[in-house]
Amino acid sequence: MQIMKNIMLILIVLISTIGFGQTQKTLSDILWSRVNSCYSMFEDMDDDGIPDFNKIDDSKNGYLKISGSWPTCGCSCSSEVGAYKNSKGEYIILQSDQVECSWERKISSNHDLIGILPDGFGINNFTSEPVKNEKDYSIFFLNVEIPRIGTDTKVKIELIPFGLFPKGEKLICYEYQQEDSHKSIYGIRDVAKKMSDTETINFLLDGSFDKISSIDNQLILKEIGTDDSRFKSIEEMREYLINLKYVYGLYCKLETNELILGWNRNESRFYIKEAGEKIPKITFREFLINKRYWSWMC
Repeated sequence: MQIMKNIMLILIVLISTIGFGQTQKTLSDILWSRVNSCYSMFEDMDDDGIPDFNKIDDSKNGYLKISGSWPTCGCSCSSEVGAYKNSKGEYIILQSDQVECSWERKISSNHDLIGILPDGFGINNFTSEPVKNEKDYSIFFLNVEIPRIGTDTKVKIELIPFGLFPKGEKLICYEYQQEDSHKSIYGIRDVAKKMSDTETINFLLDGSFDKISSIDNQLILKEIGTDDSRFKSIEEMREYLINLKYVYGLYCKLETNELILGWNRNESRFYIKEAGEKIPKITFREFLINKRYWSWMC
C-alpha cells in the first residue's frame, strides 16, 4: 500500500513538473512573441527554408531587434523590444515598431505607457515655455531608442510627416499610420524650394494672391488639379500652409527634441535624467523644404 502511495506521489510530481515546463515562458519567448507581427511578414527568398531578415538577438538578456523587407515593392518593417526589471523581479517591456509602406510608427509596452513614462510627461518637457494643443490632431511622435546594454533610454519627439493628421488631443502621440483621409501636400515643398520671390509664402499665407509674381503663380498653378497628389484650389493650398505655419510655431518653441530617461526599479517607471542638445533655429521656408512629407507608397 505504501509503495502504491509513493508511486502516485512521484507521478503527481512528474505531471506537475511537465505542466509547469509547458506553460512557463522564458524572457526570450516573451520578447520573440512581441515581434511576431513584423516577423510574420518575412519570406524565404533564397529557398533555404528560413525567412530572410536581420536580427540582433540578445533576448535572453532582455534585448531583441529584427528588421527586413519583402517583395515586391521592397516594403519593410522593424521591431525592437527591451525588458526593464523592477525591484519585484518583474519585467516591464518597451517596444518600438515601424512598417515603412503604411507609414506606421508605434511604441508600446506590456504596461500602460503613461504609467511607466516620467510623471507628468509631455510636450512641456521639451519646450522653453508651456504650450498646449489647439488642434484635434497630434503634431509629434515619441520615438524611443531601446538600449541593448544598461537601462538609460533616449526618447526623441519627431514631427509627424506633413499630410498625416492622427486624431488626438495631445501634441505627442505614441502611434500613427496612414489612412484614406490623409492628404498629399508635397507640392508645398516644391513651391517653397523653387519660388523666385521669398515673399511668395507670406502672400499665400495672407491670401494676397494678386501680389504673387507671374513666375511663382505659374509654379503654384502646377500644384493645382483634380488628382489626389495636388490641391483643388489655391485656397486649399493656403489652408494647409496655415496649418504648417502653426506646426512651425510649435517647433520653434522646442528647447530640445531629445531626453535621456533613467529607469527607477522601485517605482517601475522612467525619470528624466538629462536633456539633449538645443535645436538650431531655422526659417519657415527651410522648415517647409527640409521636413518630411507623407506620400503614397506601393
